[in-house]
Amino acid sequence: MTAVPRLISVALLLFVARWQCGAQNTFTDAEINGVQAFLRDNFSGKKDCMVIGLIDEHGSKVFGGGTLDNGTTNLVNGDSVFFIGSITKTLTALLLQDMADRGEVKLDDPVARYLPKSVKMPMHGGKQITLLNLATHTAGFPHDSDNMTGKDWQEEFETCNVEKMYAYLSSFKLSRDPGTEYEYSNFGAVLLGHVLSLKAGTNFESLLLDRICRPLHMGNTRISLTAEMKSRLAMGHDDSGKPYPPAKLELYAPAGGVHSTANDLLKYLSAQAGLTTSSLTPSIEKTHVIRYQDSHGYPGGTDTNYYGNIAMPWMQRGASPAGMALLGHAGGAGSYHNWVGFDMQQRRGVVALTTSARFGIEEIGQAALRRLSLRDNVLEITLEPVGIGAELKLEPANHALRIMKIIPNSPASQAGLPAGLIIQKIDDVSTASKSLAECVNLIRGKAGTKVRLELVTEDGSKTNTMEITRAKFQIAKR
Repeated sequence: MTAVPRLISVALLLFVARWQCGAQNTFTDAEINGVQAFLRDNFSGKKDCMVIGLIDEHGSKVFGGGTLDNGTTNLVNGDSVFFIGSITKTLTALLLQDMADRGEVKLDDPVARYLPKSVKMPMHGGKQITLLNLATHTAGFPHDSDNMTGKDWQEEFETCNVEKMYAYLSSFKLSRDPGTEYEYSNFGAVLLGHVLSLKAGTNFESLLLDRICRPLHMGNTRISLTAEMKSRLAMGHDDSGKPYPPAKLELYAPAGGVHSTANDLLKYLSAQAGLTTSSLTPSIEKTHVIRYQDSHGYPGGTDTNYYGNIAMPWMQRGASPAGMALLGHAGGAGSYHNWVGFDMQQRRGVVALTTSARFGIEEIGQAALRRLSLRDNVLEITLEPVGIGAELKLEPANHALRIMKIIPNSPASQAGLPAGLIIQKIDDVSTASKSLAECVNLIRGKAGTKVRLELVTEDGSKTNTMEITRAKFQIAKR
C-alpha cells in the first residue's frame, strides 16, 4: 500500500460520464444494494477497509467493508475513526466565514493585519494577500513551503513550526497578483488557520470544536484523539503491510489534521446539503459560491487532475448532471484516502473513507453521488495499471483530445506514440462530443487487447492511424 508523500486533495477521476436524472431525490434500493455489494466483494476478509455513508431526506445509512486492524478484528462502521486529511480545509474555510459573519474579521482583510509586525508578508503589484485568498487558494503560494525538513514526508509535516512558517513568508516572492489565479496550497490553509486562531485568542482545535463541531453535533471530530476514539481508529498500512498510523500534525492541522467518522461527516453533509439547519447555515451557504476556476491542477499530477470550478474551498469537478448541483472535496495523508460530496439540488450527500490504495476514493464517491454503478464505473488503481500509458487533456477552446505526455516504458512509449498529437477517433469512435472521462474509458481495457487511434497534427496537415496493444506498465511512486 503506497504512502502518499504529501497531503493530497484529489484522486484521479476516471468514471464514465453516464447518469440518469429524474425527480428521485433519495438513494434508491438499487443504489444502496450496489454500494453494499461493492464493499462486500472488495473488502471481505481484507486488512484494508472502506466505509461509505449516504444521506438524503429519509436519513443516513452507513456501510462498511474490512476491519479496523488496530489490534482488533472489529469490522468498520459509521463510528470508525479515520484521518480525513484535506477535507479539513473545508472546516477551516467555514471557520473564516463564521468569524466574518460574526464581525470578527472581514474576508478582504489583509493577512498581515493579524500577524506580528516582524513578519514580512509578500505582496505583488501593490496588492496584499487577503483572508479570502487563503481560503480559496488564490494567494499565489505553492502547494507547500520549501523550508520543511525531516527524514521523510511525515516528519517534514509534523515538525513544521511557526518559526519556519514566518521565515518562509518573509522570504517568499509572489509571481502574480493575489486573487488572479487558483493554485491549490496546503501552506495557505495552514496560514489561514493560524491567523484565525491568533484573532480568536485560542488554538485551532478549540476554535474548531467550539465554532463548528458543537453546533453541528459532531462529537467524534477532532485533531487530538481521545483514548476511546483511538480504540475505534481504522489503521492504515505502509507498502510492506505494517501498521501506518496517522501523522500528528500541529501547525499543519488546519490543512489536514482532523480525524472524524462517517456518522459525523454525514451530519456535516446534512448541513451542507440543506437537510438540517443551525446557526452556521448562513455561513455554510456562502461557502458554496463559485469564485474561481482551476488553472494549475494538482502539482505533479496529470492533466486529468484539474479541480474545476472552485468555491470556498469546495470543488465542482466537471459539470453537474442535469437535475444536480454537486460540490465535493477529497483528502488524503499517508495511507488514508477520503472524499465527501453533496448535491445541493437533490439534497443528498456521500462520505467515502478508506485505508486502501486499491481504489480511487473520489472516483467511488463521485460515482455514488452521480447515481452511477460502482461495479461498472470504478476500477482498481494499481502501480501496474493496464492501458497504453498516455496522459490526455481535453482542450477547452476546441474540445480537442490532446496527448500531453507519454509514460516511459509504457505501450505508447514502446509503440513510438509522440506527445502533442490530437486523437480524433478511438476505435472508430469520434472524440468530438466526448468528455475526457468517456475518452479515457474508451482507451482502457484488458491487457492484450488492441486499441486503434486516429491521430492528427495540431495544424491538421497530417493524419495517421496507430494500433497499440494494452498492457501493464509501471508508474513511478511519488
